[in-house]
Amino acid sequence: MVLSLHFQPQYAEFPQTTQFIAYMRIVLLLLLTILLSSAGAQTDSTAALWIKPVKDFRVRMTFMNQFFGYYTMGQEVWNTSAIRYDPVDNRINFTWRRSRVVFKGEPYNRLRFTVVLYYDHIGRDLLSGGVGGTNRDQPNVGIWDAFFQYRLSSQRDGLVLTFGYFRPQMQRESITSAWATNSFEKSMSQNYVRRHLTGTGPGRAAGLNIGGLIGEGVLRLNYNAGIFNPLTTGLNGTSVGIRYSPLVAGRVVLSIGDPELDTYRIGYTINSFGKRHGLSLDFNASWQGGTDVFSESLAFGPGLLFNWGPLNVDGEWVVMRREGERPSPDGSGNEVFRASSATGHIRMGYNIQLGRIMLEPTGMWMHFSGGLSAEEQLNAFQLAAFSGSETTWNAGVNVYLNKTLLKLAVVYTWRSGDPGSAADGATVNQFFSQSGVGAIRRGNYFGVGLSTVF
Repeated sequence: MVLSLHFQPQYAEFPQTTQFIAYMRIVLLLLLTILLSSAGAQTDSTAALWIKPVKDFRVRMTFMNQFFGYYTMGQEVWNTSAIRYDPVDNRINFTWRRSRVVFKGEPYNRLRFTVVLYYDHIGRDLLSGGVGGTNRDQPNVGIWDAFFQYRLSSQRDGLVLTFGYFRPQMQRESITSAWATNSFEKSMSQNYVRRHLTGTGPGRAAGLNIGGLIGEGVLRLNYNAGIFNPLTTGLNGTSVGIRYSPLVAGRVVLSIGDPELDTYRIGYTINSFGKRHGLSLDFNASWQGGTDVFSESLAFGPGLLFNWGPLNVDGEWVVMRREGERPSPDGSGNEVFRASSATGHIRMGYNIQLGRIMLEPTGMWMHFSGGLSAEEQLNAFQLAAFSGSETTWNAGVNVYLNKTLLKLAVVYTWRSGDPGSAADGATVNQFFSQSGVGAIRRGNYFGVGLSTVF
């Protein structure tokens, strides 16, 4: 059967004045810290009244592209009239998978900015093996990231404030660029976590983040903690809703051996190209209180990155939970109900130097595990969460012509899913759903791709 029940949320009281005062204290403390840091940087008694911009300030631009080709086999779409899945023709699809235009600069001492434009999925066939939507007719350009970073401490990377529109620092796969991962496509586990946190596939939200690097030598700590307002749970995705609670997310990473990061940033990489001999162990967590969709939402889990010469291994496992309230069956009041799921991946690559190029055979396993029983899937549906299960395997080879700046890739991907009690035609997770199509069963594909960074 296909679950199609609807849930009318029960609203709690608005936040009290004490909560508002607490939020304002946090904001004022951040502003005061920024002002004091700026004043402290102006120690020259002959300094002008105005803060001087960096001499010879320039905006730097980077142009990034991924052009992919797929040959898809075994894709099926749901026929609502015949109540069955119908196979679609196997097909070749060439698509401009991702494109980014990045602008960066540091106009003032300690203050830098990043703005990223994107135009993805040009030429995308929705019935091919790729993922995502389409960008057809006259392709659109949008904002992918837009944020400032201000160094609060005299130590260069000890305390950095990031504010604007960007990814909450939660789950390595989500906050690592597709150009920096060594699988053909990023793990679908990132999509599940991003939608759990922000309600959207891109996984961005407006907010503030405090982060930095601590320590020297063989032990170093990278930390991040942020507060965000994802606008997806009310008024057709333009508000948190009548019930308000911000998203809080963060992570800590202990780096053992060679450091993972030499300078603080909110983007990461996987392949060290033989330069690193070290292990990074991370723990990720997020929490959001009551909204119009749920009364509480949280996620947490560990991850790792292991680089040892030519060997690169990364993986993670994230548990996601939501809780809500609904009228009890006996009419005596409200009952609390929950939905739980988990997702993650493990990925491995090995660098082989061949003259002026490098080959990297890679393999990845991804899994999503949600509720399978009718009750569990009803709970997930009412809490806007995924259910059922999905598994992906892929194996391929990367050909690095200039590290990640110029790369060719070849891959074969196997995919399977289980809709649980919801049965055929249900769009309970990403394996069974395609925007613009509806219910599907994803097929396998052979892929080739070119990635460039100029």
